[in-house]
Amino acid sequence: MDYNEDDILTTYIWNHYTHLMTNFERQVGSAIIARTKAESSSDLHMADMLRRRWGGADAPAINAALQQGNDVFRQQVCERLLAAYGDQIFINRCPACQRIVRTPKARLCVWCGHTWYEQATV
Repeated sequence: MDYNEDDILTTYIWNHYTHLMTNFERQVGSAIIARTKAESSSDLHMADMLRRRWGGADAPAINAALQQGNDVFRQQVCERLLAAYGDQIFINRCPACQRIVRTPKARLCVWCGHTWYEQATV
């Protein structure tokens, strides 16, 4: 598993700060998940249902938002949230290697194995 700061930060924001996103951004996020599940489904009926019901297949705004790809949309939302709500977003970094850890309350670094359980939590 390689460490890519931009990808890890985007995933971290999407996993822990969706409450700062607009309703539309959350809808597009749900569409990304549904479309990804539909692509990997072996059941054609299920895949079609996922695309129509959750994937926004018939929603021009969602299709337009994803025109450049899922990763581009997710990155743009991440950048917007950091600019608008940077003071409300805590990016938890390992004190040893300075890499972003999995959650805002994590005390174990998945990258270097360092632990800091003895320190006070945020």
